[in-house]
Amino acid sequence: MSNDSVQPGGVALRDPFYGAPFPEAVRRFWRKYTVFGGRASRAEFWWWWITSFAIGLALQLVPQAFTPDAPLFENQVGAYLFVLWGLATLVGSLALGARRLHDANLSGFWQFLHVALGIGSLVLLVLFLLPPNAKGARFDA
Repeated sequence: MSNDSVQPGGVALRDPFYGAPFPEAVRRFWRKYTVFGGRASRAEFWWWWITSFAIGLALQLVPQAFTPDAPLFENQVGAYLFVLWGLATLVGSLALGARRLHDANLSGFWQFLHVALGIGSLVLLVLFLLPPNAKGARFDA
């Protein structure tokens, strides 16, 4: 599928979808899984983040139902499923993060702040919350 194709909501895949509804944000995540260029709206970013967090939590908690005597979040099957989910979505999440930073007119390399555990992720949280900046169009193809 071409990045020029118009998606539901009338927004081309290459463009940020401001106010993207939940299903479209998730769909765009998978369609742009390896696309580090361009921009992503706050709605696209946060709908995916909430979805990914909920799926990761469910993957940890569902196996707990089959081993009720095990301490919460200490089920090995749940831990393995959670790690597999993280690995399966890693590239797409980094690409989406880069596109979100581009929309605020920042380089995607700011994501290296994740390496500075704690404070780096807090700084990134603030950066991901920034409103769109028209100058971010420089990251478009």
